Amino acid sequence: MELRHLQYFKRVAELEHLTKAANELYITQSHLSHVIIELETELGVKLFDRVGRGVRLNPCGREFYHDVARLFYEYEDAKKKAQDNFKRQSTQVTIVTNVSTYIPGLLKKNKQDSPSLNIQQYSAKRRKIIRMLMNGDADFAICCPILTEEPELESILLHLEKGVVIYPENHWLEEHKSVSFAQIKAENFISVGVGFGTRDMQDAYFREAGILVNSSVETTDTSSIYYFVKAGLGIALAPKTMTLLNTDFKNQFVEIDEGPLATIGLTWRKDHYLSEAGKAFFETTKNYFGELSAYI
Repeated sequence: MELRHLQYFKRVAELEHLTKAANELYITQSHLSHVIIELETELGVKLFDRVGRGVRLNPCGREFYHDVARLFYEYEDAKKKAQDNFKRQSTQVTIVTNVSTYIPGLLKKNKQDSPSLNIQQYSAKRRKIIRMLMNGDADFAICCPILTEEPELESILLHLEKGVVIYPENHWLEEHKSVSFAQIKAENFISVGVGFGTRDMQDAYFREAGILVNSSVETTDTSSIYYFVKAGLGIALAPKTMTLLNTDFKNQFVEIDEGPLATIGLTWRKDHYLSEAGKAFFETTKNYFGELSAYI
């Protein structure tokens, strides 16, 4: 049985006239009659009673028609959903990140390069980022450190980031161009939660130095650390590139003597279909972080 058999049957059932149905379907009446006979033979039941030159649905035919009509309604709904999904894929990308401080500039760059592109952005901890990628809830992730845990995921390095210490006005760090971890270990730190990029970078720094940090404020938004520091609530480890682009802190930070570089990567599922929107986002994101790297 082919779909056309059901299409032909449906129209004959609605018109109860072979000639009219054949004309609408742009086929000969003899061919249409042959198709109906094939369908009845496959089902093993008669669907129509012949009445003079016309046909009329019998009880089996009426029941079969209701099921076929419902099938075509569901098919049309499925087709519309597929078309709508294709349209969304052509214009929409969903990203998730644990370093949201980079995202406003990235979204601005994407809007300039692809004005019709709609980006949905979520912030999440590292474990949830992996889960969203694996479940297909996100097309891409921008993560620090770069994701390497899952073989089903593919990552590229976007940027090597250097950490600096930002401080509020009238802080003793104003007299320094660089500091060691030992010099700042007693300070109150503004931090983001474990699993977010800035925090993971900070913990890696301090583990290497063997120092326990006193966190006075913990937030889930990496970009908000600048506001807490500006309010005088403590100091914070921040990405150097974002600090140089921040009008309040571009001259209000110190280098860390022994600070290593952190990795920021773009990750996606290997078997994920890359739409035209996804390809545009991919290229713009590489270019954006390439430009940021010039600041290091």
